[in-house]
Amino acid sequence: MKIAILGDTHFGARNRNVVIEAWQRKFYEQVFWPAIDDKSITHIIQVGDYFDSRKWLNIQTLAFQKEMMVKPVQDRDIRCDVIIGNHDIPFKHSLKNNSPNQILGQESNFNVYETITELDIDGCEITLMPWVCKENYEESFARIKQGGEVLIGHYDINGMLMFPGQYSRDGFEVSDYTKWEKVISGHYHTQSEEVNIQYTGTPYELMWSDSGGKHGFWILDTTDKSLEFVQNPYGYHIKLIYDNNTKPKDLTQDLKNSYVKLYVKEKESFENFEKFIDAINLKEPFELKIVESFEQFNADNVDDIIEMTDTSDLISEYIDDVATDLNKKEIKKIMLEIFEEAQHIDDSI
Repeated sequence: MKIAILGDTHFGARNRNVVIEAWQRKFYEQVFWPAIDDKSITHIIQVGDYFDSRKWLNIQTLAFQKEMMVKPVQDRDIRCDVIIGNHDIPFKHSLKNNSPNQILGQESNFNVYETITELDIDGCEITLMPWVCKENYEESFARIKQGGEVLIGHYDINGMLMFPGQYSRDGFEVSDYTKWEKVISGHYHTQSEEVNIQYTGTPYELMWSDSGGKHGFWILDTTDKSLEFVQNPYGYHIKLIYDNNTKPKDLTQDLKNSYVKLYVKEKESFENFEKFIDAINLKEPFELKIVESFEQFNADNVDDIIEMTDTSDLISEYIDDVATDLNKKEIKKIMLEIFEEAQHIDDSI
């Protein structure tokens, strides 16, 4: 049997940004559901962070996820299992009052998992585990160490790639999962694989740090536990470089409703530069940000419309957005270490 594994969907991302919503729609209507139909898949497992905001849900977001996920699942009469992720919970140390259970719990064809659950699917033993917090840590850690066939969850794992250039320094160890044949996890937006652990990545880009990588969804074959990747070809965070040799005719990308960053290396002719800017705007990007090479760590370089819930994501996004020749990886490391130290202080109060 083949099961679709869908990464963090983040419905309502960035304060229900309508442009992001449009790109999400493109993925579901043009990639995901056509593939589900073509491959006759009857079972979906969504690996957590179904919704984006921990604290509130927009009415339009509820309508949108119903149109993109709930109705298509029910129309096809297929099964959709949803695991609780860290963005789905309003409390730091508890899974109580999680949003998927409140919204999807009464929907037919949907199963929401807020406790560890063992499934036997076509002879393959699959363990579904929600986000691990203080409330369920001991039970979850014991089950992880016990091992089994396939474990699907939403994990922080030390040393795994969070996004390009940044690795996790927190969470469980890779060695904690050695007794599992295969581990599939949501949480980090970037795909990565280490030993028996596969991070799914997100189905689509959600922020600048997601650009440049592969996005889409996976298909798990229960007969041999292999994974097939189905790529989402649509990206909308586009980086352009301008120098004195750049001409409007060089602009071949489709930029409509995209986030565009133009990095200016040199600009001798202001007139030619303005022509190139006009050529970009004619392609109707949602946002154009111009980054001059001499502007270092200037607040004007930072995407001020970013709406993210994780402070660590916001720190890394800020550093990614500034124009500097300094080592961004080291800057991120120092800033995230300060943030982690502050978290520990807060927990001890």
